[in-house]
Amino acid sequence: MNTPQYRYEQQQKKKAAEAINVAQIVKVTAYDGAKQTVDVQPISKRLEQGTYQSQPPILGVPIVCDRGGGFSKKVAYKAGDIGLVVFCDHDIDNAVSSGTEGEPNTERNHSATDAIFIGGILPGSASNSLPDGYAIGTEGGSIYLVVKEDGIEVLGDTKVTGDITIIGDVAVTGDVTVTGRLSLHGRRHRRRRQPQEPYTHLPGRADITTAVKEGSKWTET
Repeated sequence: MNTPQYRYEQQQKKKAAEAINVAQIVKVTAYDGAKQTVDVQPISKRLEQGTYQSQPPILGVPIVCDRGGGFSKKVAYKAGDIGLVVFCDHDIDNAVSSGTEGEPNTERNHSATDAIFIGGILPGSASNSLPDGYAIGTEGGSIYLVVKEDGIEVLGDTKVTGDITIIGDVAVTGDVTVTGRLSLHGRRHRRRRQPQEPYTHLPGRADITTAVKEGSKWTET
């Protein structure tokens, strides 16, 4: 069937379908860390009246992140990052601002105004040098933390603010610098004695800096 009426109806259906926003590959142009939103530019041109045209930017798009149970993950996006936006069925303004059920502000559907950003698409021209496993780190692989089947591996300078409890042995390759005093509990240590010199036990709190300066060497009993 190829009547004028049929062709007209098909053309109207096509226009209606083109007006529905579903998802777009986009490039980040700006990032707001406090609001957790991005401004993005669709990178796929749209066919309009026989020619491909750049699409308008989409501003203030909420970022989808891993969040729940009082925990969250935050990624600081940069201009040039590639990601995906998904366009929600209805007006999301009230839902995003309140986080509760309610009526939408408007009756708009599949609008570019109601986009959410899902980041992290690696273009074919880029590379990711992180090791295999569950890894987080820089794309170049210079810094990372990776969970593997045989353990956890960390590459990069590490700063910890807070107490550390270690259950197990500690092996150190390189120098150890202690600022303050080092308390040793549970084992007795003694200085390597000279002939005819009685054993001297390391006290419960040892000033390691002083011991090194005096040339004393301590070994386990």
